Amino acid sequence: MGKKKKNLPLKVLGLLFIVFMALYIASTSGYYESKIRDKVVLTEEGIKEFERRVQNGEDVDISAFLNQKRPDYSSYMSTLGDNLTSGIEVLVYDGARFVKDIINSLF
Repeated sequence: MGKKKKNLPLKVLGLLFIVFMALYIASTSGYYESKIRDKVVLTEEGIKEFERRVQNGEDVDISAFLNQKRPDYSSYMSTLGDNLTSGIEVLVYDGARFVKDIINSLF
């Protein structure tokens, strides 16, 4: 029993180290920078296509050139978490205001 409790923090620390190393390698290899550069290149190509269509006198709709490929990650759990944090925020704000009103009434 005692050995398992001693090994658990060591395992958690090892796991955190592995995650850190993976993120560090991704950062130093330029993975994130290449993803950002790809988005910029797509935007520059869109600008050139827009300018070409304007010069040719074609009808241009700006929404055709916007990158709107955003995945929808919403789920029941994310909505629940958002509602929960909003509720906690209201409780903390109202509680702080209540304590402030009590202190102001005392002095």
